[in-house]
Amino acid sequence: MTSPARAFRGAEPLDYAATAIRPSYESLPSPVRARVAAALGGAPTAVTVAGGGFTTGFAGRVRAASGAELFIKAAGPYPPEVHGLYRDEGRVTAALPPEVPAPAVRFHDDVDDWTVTGFEALQGEPFTLPMRPEALDLMLEAWAVAAAAINPPPPPLVATGIRPKTAENLRVFQKIANGEEAPIALPPQLQGRSAELAAVEAGIDRVFVTDQVTHGDLRPDNCFLGRDRAWICDWSKPRYAPPWVDTVNLLIVAHGDGHDAERLFRSHPTADGVSGDELDTVLAAITGALLDGWDDAPRTIVSPAIHTHMRWAALAAADWLARRRGWA
Repeated sequence: MTSPARAFRGAEPLDYAATAIRPSYESLPSPVRARVAAALGGAPTAVTVAGGGFTTGFAGRVRAASGAELFIKAAGPYPPEVHGLYRDEGRVTAALPPEVPAPAVRFHDDVDDWTVTGFEALQGEPFTLPMRPEALDLMLEAWAVAAAAINPPPPPLVATGIRPKTAENLRVFQKIANGEEAPIALPPQLQGRSAELAAVEAGIDRVFVTDQVTHGDLRPDNCFLGRDRAWICDWSKPRYAPPWVDTVNLLIVAHGDGHDAERLFRSHPTADGVSGDELDTVLAAITGALLDGWDDAPRTIVSPAIHTHMRWAALAAADWLARRRGWA
């Protein structure tokens, strides 16, 4: 089955399987490679570097002559931001309840100044566009299971140091209205509506008042697809925030790809009790943050492909919001 026609006209979406800029396996320090070989039961005879993702650490599938496989993520001390994300991902994923559909952690170590984690080598494929409806259904099902399993948050997960989600970067329209930031270019559906956008966005702090935990960075490219199931990956920054906010993040890409995000959101367990005003608030806040962009994103931390992703996702979020508000 093919995906429906895309819901808006704008920037072309990324090839999400070809966004990464990563070091080679051979460039990793010998102690790191020795740790991987010890876990595999022999030095890798085949290495496939992951093409997807935006951070600049090593990520890839390694295979030994015996057939043993692992998915390895490794990062050195510089830049410290990537090192911290990879270290947190290993710790948090290992602390998830077994019900969460996430790759199992086979080992997680600090080797000299590096952090290295060996994950279960999942059998399947990364997310790509256009998105098959059945693939989207699998991702939403996996997220429903994961969100239920981590709420209320179990003690091992809390012990990893989960922080509250703040709305600091989600008040762009309010800052513009208050003269704290310069106006940003708006897509046609939003032009002339800066004051309305600021008003809709204004409830964002109230949205994040919760004792629930969420993934914190749920997008389809942080999912992995098997034949009849999906896994949620990249658990590097879980936060205290409503899980339905991550459902919105996932469905923004789905809306841009032409799927009925409104119907899918309302039928998802995490959306139970969410008001239309709350949904609009989150869509407005995400739209503003994505349109504002990350112009000074350091190439040592993140792939330049992040800019294309943010622009395309911004247009998708703006279109979903405009349709809901009758602005389209």
